[in-house]
Amino acid sequence: MPVRFREAFPDRQLIVVSNREPYEHRWVQEMGELEVIRPAGGLTSALDPVLQALGGTWIAWGSGDGDAEVVDEHDRVRVPPEAPSYTLRRLWLDQRDIHHYYLGFSNQFLWPLCHLRPALTRIRRRHWERYGDVNRRFAEAVLEEAAGQRAAVWFHDYHLALAPAHVRARRPELTLAHFWHIPWPPVEVYRIATQGAELLRGLLANDLMGFQVRPFADNFLRCAQTMAGAEVDWDRSTATLDGHTCHVRAFPISIDVDAYVEAATRPGIDAQLARLKRRFTGVGGQVGIGVDRLDYSKGLPERLKALDLMWLQYPELRERFTFLQVAVPSRTDIEAYDELSHKVERLVWQINDRFGTGIWQPIHLLKEHLPASRLAVLYRMADVCVVSSLQDGMNLVAKEYVASQVDGTGVLLLSLFTGASEEMDGAIDVNPYDPENLAERLREALEMPVEERKKRMRRLKASLRTIYDWMAEIFATWGRLAASQPGGGQT
Repeated sequence: MPVRFREAFPDRQLIVVSNREPYEHRWVQEMGELEVIRPAGGLTSALDPVLQALGGTWIAWGSGDGDAEVVDEHDRVRVPPEAPSYTLRRLWLDQRDIHHYYLGFSNQFLWPLCHLRPALTRIRRRHWERYGDVNRRFAEAVLEEAAGQRAAVWFHDYHLALAPAHVRARRPELTLAHFWHIPWPPVEVYRIATQGAELLRGLLANDLMGFQVRPFADNFLRCAQTMAGAEVDWDRSTATLDGHTCHVRAFPISIDVDAYVEAATRPGIDAQLARLKRRFTGVGGQVGIGVDRLDYSKGLPERLKALDLMWLQYPELRERFTFLQVAVPSRTDIEAYDELSHKVERLVWQINDRFGTGIWQPIHLLKEHLPASRLAVLYRMADVCVVSSLQDGMNLVAKEYVASQVDGTGVLLLSLFTGASEEMDGAIDVNPYDPENLAERLREALEMPVEERKKRMRRLKASLRTIYDWMAEIFATWGRLAASQPGGGQT
């Protein structure tokens, strides 16, 4: 992958800009020592080795309670700690920043807006003002790190929509790209954003704007045309504003496939799988799995209602089919998330009380984060995986399940409202808003003949690309755009 970047940008340094950092320094209180944590996330895991090979700089919020102890006078630290090879530039946020920029505008306005939940949006002027202030500070950090250098600056996600315009205004010759990891809503929903035009102007300052799937890219172009007054060329998929052209593309993100295959085939796995099967169901029983953050976009209450209906309508599946739900706590400081957590717990208790017996529990709820190595084992064990999101940019759980299904006998039930459904051939399409549909599709999956299961899984595996393919495509496209700029993007 470093080779691909160097082919695209032979004489530029890479600057990655994201809210989340790839390494955190945290105090171990009982030891009085600092430890280094690698926060969970496919993007940080994939980009970290690229920067280790290339060098360069990663700019992010210093969220660890020991982060300030290890940086130099310019808020920089070399990482990874065991073999320093690139620079992590930390930006500091105080409690008001976190409350207004992160929990406020980013996660109580942009997140629900983009996931088509307008009733959950909270429009507060102080949130917007602090969002703008933090974005300016991110832009200043970019300008400082790029001073006197040729750079390719890669922004990530909805936390940083305004930063590209600030960088463009000061360093118009830099090449900028931005990947928007979540959905982009249709213009009819996006109009809710009072500051929608300004957000669009911030993003249109990029040379390349990437989305998960084509419909999200098209939504963005319509919003740029309607609300920002950009001139859109639909054939070229570009939006031009104030003389600058932004190219808009779809780049479906993926996972480190080999890592999941390796974890699902490690020594001793067969005995572990047998123990897990015995734990969750009897001899000859079947197991389903769902892995989600506790977020209202994931459709957990809807999934639980469908499971309730399935065991009610198909009593022969009681004591034969068990469902394991991994629900990772998320954004617990936001009321909507706290309410969702309690609702999920209540529904699970009700279903277990209704259908459970002295020797069988219908649903096992695990409210914790599990590393990829453990998830791969659970994915391989599961006869079916249910992804029933109400709206999702991509949903990598679907791809993790397919990668881990080395036996090829699992069945993936995939919501029509995920980006993954646009590219994964072989899944059973489900409508999470229709509990009868979901219950029936789940029963069909459990009764599907083995040969049909294998046929579907082969098609799913054939469509599976890796996160390194994703990065290679972005670098190649971005490099061509930079080279086509006047002067080839020369500084």
